[in-house]
Amino acid sequence: MIERTEGMSDTQYIQALSDKLREAEETLEAIRTGAVDALFIDTGEGVSVYTLESADRPYRTLIEQMQEGAVTLSLDGFVLYGNERLGEIVHRPLEKVLAYDFSEFIAPSERERFRQFLCNSAEEAVRGEFNLLSADDHLFPAYLSFRALALDSTDEPIICGVVTDLTEQRQLEARLSQAQKMEAVGQLTGGLAHDFNNLLQGIKGSLDLIARRPDSEKVVKWTEAGLKAADRGAKLTAQLLAFSRSQKLELQPLRINNVIRDMHDLLVRTIGTTVRIKLNLEPSEQLALSDPTQLELAILNLALNARDAMPTGGSLTITTQHHPEPAEGAPHGVMQVCVADTGVGMSEEVRQKAFNAFFSTKGIGAGTGLGLAQVQSIVEQSNGRVYLVSAPGSGTQVFLTIPYTADSEHMEKPLAVSHPALPHNGKRVMLIDDDHDVRRVVIDMLEVLGHQVREADSGLAGLKMIDVQAPDVVLLDFAMPHLNGAEVAKLLREKHPDLPLIFISGFSDTAQLQAAVGSGATVLRKPFTIDRLNEMLEQVGEVSA
Repeated sequence: MIERTEGMSDTQYIQALSDKLREAEETLEAIRTGAVDALFIDTGEGVSVYTLESADRPYRTLIEQMQEGAVTLSLDGFVLYGNERLGEIVHRPLEKVLAYDFSEFIAPSERERFRQFLCNSAEEAVRGEFNLLSADDHLFPAYLSFRALALDSTDEPIICGVVTDLTEQRQLEARLSQAQKMEAVGQLTGGLAHDFNNLLQGIKGSLDLIARRPDSEKVVKWTEAGLKAADRGAKLTAQLLAFSRSQKLELQPLRINNVIRDMHDLLVRTIGTTVRIKLNLEPSEQLALSDPTQLELAILNLALNARDAMPTGGSLTITTQHHPEPAEGAPHGVMQVCVADTGVGMSEEVRQKAFNAFFSTKGIGAGTGLGLAQVQSIVEQSNGRVYLVSAPGSGTQVFLTIPYTADSEHMEKPLAVSHPALPHNGKRVMLIDDDHDVRRVVIDMLEVLGHQVREADSGLAGLKMIDVQAPDVVLLDFAMPHLNGAEVAKLLREKHPDLPLIFISGFSDTAQLQAAVGSGATVLRKPFTIDRLNEMLEQVGEVSA
């Protein structure tokens, strides 16, 4: 500090301060450029020594202690520096990171995008998510934040970056999503139990009538009613199972209006009697590309949120609007779905956070539903978008915009009581299933189709019978105790590699089933009709022939 001497004017004092400051700046610059190796300062209590290394030490310690990966790159992407955490993130020792092209740590399918990302970082700060590649070729998600830094006007800039491993965050999100789905299952239980009792009444009543009046002219009508009830039960089961598992969308052309109409009863049972439900569906014959079950879940989740926003009751209106004009990303136009309620609405602060999977306005123990983030994910996987309009006291409107497709509709076969032509030559069928009632029904189906059937109630018993006499085809349940279907199939293929197998299963998860039995396996899903059973038998017959 410069002391102001007696008689020194303000101008003189300011000039003295400026000279001292310029001297300090020149000294620091000399240290930076290497012209001065050290600076000795007499503090009155001793002499302190300052060097470039001692000045940088706190910052280096800070960088090394970071929980994020720190990296500096040349403009062409080669690693100039990395902290220890960077090596841990990419699962490599630092000597296998430094001087390497950073794109080698990026998933091959994303390297071109990373090159553009790196190029953009030379002009401005850029952020993005990439899949990184570990030393053992394992992919994991990471968030990159890069920006160019000019060290000196004469030097080439370097790219400074921070790398964040998102693996743990994704695992937490997945667990939260699963917990949210299971909570929604709890909310649906009452409505689904009521629906299932209605379906069981339809099936049981129809069978009871047929048993009492087998010669009545109404037998066909009663049979059709029972089959329709069983189909509705299968659909409800699929909806319930879709809630309880992680599932990728299985996109198919569909009419959105039909999806909404078909779920009306489910909405009524789930939302309750205090909320009035109204459908305003604009007619449209164009098809959108989405997953019908997951689209139902998205709309149902919005309905549950709307119900919670109307604790004393109100109105829920689902509207569709047909927009045939081409738009960006939608050359054939779009269908817009609006789910609107007359609830309490949201503040702007809440609205801005509404799509955050970890955000909820509900109290502890009140639940979070599936979350708008889940709805957004479902719609965006259908190449659509979601936006929300709300204000306190004015209710909430959630808009789902889904593009139309030029693909043709997947036509379901109409439900009818038909009588397929019996095969000219019946097959010898081995049926292995641990459920007695299922075996009885399937045996009767097979005999109606003209086949000869032998049965076994376990995989081990079936294997022994096949060793005695090989059949033409094996019908094999997947979920059985002791030896499951996949294990039985493996043993069968070792001895009878050309023996046709058909798995019959109520197991819902396609990915897990294929992982167990192989992607080329023939799977007949329960519940099935005689027609479907006949098709599968003919299909494996053609392949084996």
